[in-house]
Amino acid sequence: MTAFEEEPHNRPGNRWYDADPALHTAMEQLRLAPDNYQAQIALNIIKIIVEHQMEEETDGSIGAIHTAVPRQRSWDGHRQHRRWYDVHETLGSAIQLLADAPDDLQKSLIPSIAQMIETTLSSYPD
Repeated sequence: MTAFEEEPHNRPGNRWYDADPALHTAMEQLRLAPDNYQAQIALNIIKIIVEHQMEEETDGSIGAIHTAVPRQRSWDGHRQHRRWYDVHETLGSAIQLLADAPDDLQKSLIPSIAQMIETTLSSYPD
């Protein structure tokens, strides 16, 4: 299996982000984007999540991101990448941060993330 092939459970319709049509569309656009756009979008995804986290903390609610236990990953370049976004460490981290967020947080973040991806990629020349 190459770095760009996906496991059977990761085929379209079976991925965690396929449950939301807007997120599915945004992730598909992101998957097809050039590397430099993927890197920029990854940083923006992290920024959106962190800003939302800061707003929650300011409101006095318990932070959802800080209570999540991060998954340990090896980025040594020797492992095979199972997901398309794992080929870039920052992109993989950003997408995993969103995937690990509680459902209610994901639902509140998806519209702004989908819009940001669409806006960023609209500047990409065809």
